[in-house]
Amino acid sequence: MKIREIERTALFKLLVRHLGCYQGDPTSQDLEKMAENRGRMLLIIRTRWILLLMLCAYGLYAGSLIFFSNPEHSHASFFLAMPAGILLAAVSFNLFYHLFYRELSHFALSNHIQILLDILITTSLIRYGGGISSPAWAIYPFLTIEATLLLERKRDTWLFCLATILAFGMLIMAETRENLSPAGFSPLTAGLRQGPIYALLLWTWTAVMTAAMTIIGSQIIGSNRRKELTLKQLVVKDQTTKLYNRSFFFKELNSEIQRSIRYNHVFSIIFLDIDHFKEFNDSYGHLEGDRALKELAGILRKNIRRSETNPPYDIDVPCRYGGEEFGVILPETPINCSASGNSAENGMNAVAFAERIRQEIESLRVQGKKITVSIGIASFPEHGNTPDELVKAADDALYEAKSSGKNRIFIAKGKVEPQNGISSSGLNTGSSYPWEPPNPASSELFPEL
Repeated sequence: MKIREIERTALFKLLVRHLGCYQGDPTSQDLEKMAENRGRMLLIIRTRWILLLMLCAYGLYAGSLIFFSNPEHSHASFFLAMPAGILLAAVSFNLFYHLFYRELSHFALSNHIQILLDILITTSLIRYGGGISSPAWAIYPFLTIEATLLLERKRDTWLFCLATILAFGMLIMAETRENLSPAGFSPLTAGLRQGPIYALLLWTWTAVMTAAMTIIGSQIIGSNRRKELTLKQLVVKDQTTKLYNRSFFFKELNSEIQRSIRYNHVFSIIFLDIDHFKEFNDSYGHLEGDRALKELAGILRKNIRRSETNPPYDIDVPCRYGGEEFGVILPETPINCSASGNSAENGMNAVAFAERIRQEIESLRVQGKKITVSIGIASFPEHGNTPDELVKAADDALYEAKSSGKNRIFIAKGKVEPQNGISSSGLNTGSSYPWEPPNPASSELFPEL
């Protein structure tokens, strides 16, 4: 998308061009960087709204309390005009940024300017809100959080931190050395220091600022956690089917083996492969092939067990193993109900799960064409004690199902022999064994003949 397609007004466009910070038609990398910058800008704008709202609410509360409880301070309304005007200016500039933050993301110094404006407004609010005795200095920490989020270079962040410190220092010097009297009016500097009104206002101010920083911190941390979750999903999920990927499959498989050894549990894995998928792709195209994969993934997600705790998590682990082949890890699930264990007592077994999946996929229609799957099942420890052994056992059973006519389920037959060389999990043989360290002797790529 070109910048001229997202700018709102020709006047603003000409202004940015005139200032010499127009970035031209951005590349895809530039667009991604500006999108991240827009997200940070919007986060700061929203947190600034929270702070401004609380400041305005506190100003109304404190002013009303003073006026109704101490009529002799009614003349303070004249001095309240300047702090009110400063807050109005802050609201106006934040509204401008909120309306044009997309366009301002193309402006190289937009973040620096809004931090400078915040420093200026905060210092002015302190000056005209009671001077250096005003508790409005507590807003300064918010500016450091803002600079940390908006600026990419640490050097710039520290420069603005220094600017904040110097601004308050200059205000102190002006009021002490030059005997500059505090301008404006603050309830905490209006001769109320010995009365209960002062204590109430001081407690209220502390509560308001603490609540504001809590809300702002929750907004920032929540945004970062959502971004971390998105990145985690990109690492462990297949982007076409939204199922877990092959790497996550082997990580969970090895973890489930260790857990089952420790607690003397059994579990099963199933492998399923779409029959005649190449012919389907050749006939209807890869887009329809992807649609078939997504439909199959939806059936798997619908049938797996899931815990709805907070946070929720999948008990069974459905994965896209590769191409049109899928795998599912079924913890504490025997092959059939004749096996021992809690799952057998509850009637849960891998064969029934696989048959339910097979029937639902058989009834599925994509482009009016029926698709079917062949399924292989293996169980721990009956068919293997390592990830490699279990995967090979299930894969062999899947191959038998396909070679025997497809659209059917086969159970693995006995344990398979461990193989030398690189394992299917991408690790050297030995590292797949949860109770043994990796075997240095098996690190060769190919076994000797």
